[in-house]
Amino acid sequence: MAIAVWNSRFETGIAIIDSQHKALFDAVNKLADSFKDGTSKTAVKESMDFLVKYTVEHFQTEEKVMKDMGYPKLTSHMAEHSQLVAKAKELQGKLAEGKPVTMEVSRFLAEWLKHHINEVDMGYVEFKRANDRK
Repeated sequence: MAIAVWNSRFETGIAIIDSQHKALFDAVNKLADSFKDGTSKTAVKESMDFLVKYTVEHFQTEEKVMKDMGYPKLTSHMAEHSQLVAKAKELQGKLAEGKPVTMEVSRFLAEWLKHHINEVDMGYVEFKRANDRK
């Protein structure tokens, strides 16, 4: 069972962002499946490596979109991105060192992603919609 389930409430209306968000949901679910299935440490590590890499790429895309639209809260949004990347890289490092990392990582990432989209990303979506109406 997926721990990060996509639905319309996460849609920003920005095709590239929605596509990347869906891919992040899939990556979180793949990581969770790696833990649940008891697959090899290599599979868990590969899932985590992909998730970290793709998260960084997504944040770069999202930050460019916000910069291009002149979003006034770009700096604080970027700070939140930086915090997650730092946490994800810390967890990635633990895996690489062979330290125990559990299913809680997947739950944390799923909840962070859902909260971030609904509470933080929707701020720039509302800003864009308001400017599009002008």
